[in-house]
Order: sequence, then structure tokens, then C-alpha cells
Amino acid sequence: MKRTFEIIAAALVFTAAAHGADQAKLEPNATLSFEFPDLPDTLATKMTGDKQPARLTAELPENYSSDEKFPLFIFLHGGHGGHGKPHPVTREIAGKRDFICVTLPLFKRAFDTNEGALVSMDDFQTVGHAYRIMLQKLLDAVPNITPERSALGGFSNGAHTTAMLLAGQDEFILRNFRSFFFVEGASPLAANVLQKLAMKRNRFLVLFGDQSKGEPVREALILVSRSLEYSAQERQLDFTSIVMRGAGHEMPPKYAAQIGRWVRGEKFPELEKR
Repeated sequence: MKRTFEIIAAALVFTAAAHGADQAKLEPNATLSFEFPDLPDTLATKMTGDKQPARLTAELPENYSSDEKFPLFIFLHGGHGGHGKPHPVTREIAGKRDFICVTLPLFKRAFDTNEGALVSMDDFQTVGHAYRIMLQKLLDAVPNITPERSALGGFSNGAHTTAMLLAGQDEFILRNFRSFFFVEGASPLAANVLQKLAMKRNRFLVLFGDQSKGEPVREALILVSRSLEYSAQERQLDFTSIVMRGAGHEMPPKYAAQIGRWVRGEKFPELEKR
């Protein structure tokens, strides 16, 4: 009988180890990683051919405690978005304390080299389903996550993905986040977002550079951003627009720091705001 119990105990230990992130300790600076082999291929896999399962990585802050509530900070990267492995810029923006930093890959319903990799409303169902599955796994593993102050945004294609989810009024995203930011992307979609009544309780940040090889495109982006600002003012929304002086399609470090200040609710230097 004793031998039987030893075998059962060993099997349980093996099972726990196999689950990996599911059994990870929730402690300061801990990293949790979940793979989702049953989800569709990420945009990175479709573009590069490097087949890897979709992955969510979450980094707990240095002041993490099970007795407190902690918001999420998600920064979606541009281009193909990667496979979901952590990137140091996410923690650099959010800071070492208070926020659980999460890395997610990008998704697209179908990728055609002729049509490009830009995420659009055609991808709403694919992206919304994938993020709901992935983020719910994290919410189940870390029970003290709070939507208050939780922020979602990204650069370029990551910004497009964020705006697409809001324009489609994704119920899961609206329930779990209060702050949304867009860097060098998503302005046309964001114009539709601000019309929604559900946006009243949320905060918005838009950043765009004032330099580009395609001047007509840059001028159009500036005009759209101004239109967004006027629309937000009319609806009395919490909306901030920042011009990244001397920048093109990029996110200079000093403006990444501005995103961090905004996410944490700190005051902006007046000269940096448009």
C-alpha cells in the first residue's frame, strides 16, 4: 500500500511539472508562460514560416502580493508581432512596480503577401477569440488582476489591433481594460471607436511622428489625429494626443517613457503635449 501511494504521489508531481505555468508561484518578479497549440497560427508564423504555438507571457511586478489588486499592461508590437515571448520594452514602459506586464502575439484571419499584414476589421473574430482564450487563462491563474488601470495598446500593427477590437466593441476587452493607447497607427479605426457610448469610462492616448518620407500620408495622419481630438473633446472623453517631434514610423525612448507616465497616471511635461 505504501508503494502504491508513492507511485501516485510521483505521478501527481510529474503532472504538476508538465503543466508548467499553471503551477508557477505567484511571487514578485515571477514570469508565467502559457502555450496555446490549439489556437490558429500567429501572424508571425504565417509571415515567417517559423511555426511556433501562440504564447502568452506575463511578468509580475517587483511589489506583487496576493493581498493587493494589480492591473495589466499589454504592449502589442508592430509588424508580425512576434510569437508572444517577452520583450524588455514592455516592462521599461510600465515600470518595475504595480503592473503585470503581458506579451501577446498578433493574429490575422488569413495572410496574403499581395494584401499585406495589416490587421483590419476582417480579423475581428479571429483576434477577439484568441485573446479571450489567452487572457482568460491568465485571469484564472492570477486571481487578483483588476481591470481598473489595466492598459492595452501597441505600435503600428499592434495599434491597429487594439483599435480594431474597440471598434468592434469586443465585450471581453471592454470589461477587462480601462486605458487604450495607439502609437503610429489605428487613427481611422480610432475615429469610429470614439463614437461609442461605452468609451465614456475609458482613457485614450495617441502618439504619432511628424516626420515621414511620404509627406501626404503624414499630413493626413496629423489631420485625422486632430479630428480625433476634437471629437473626444465634444464627448468629454479622457483623450491625450502627442506629436513625437522629429520621429517617423518609430517610437523613440523618450516617448516610450511618456506612455509609461500616462499609464501610471503621472503628469506630462507640458512641452511634450500637442
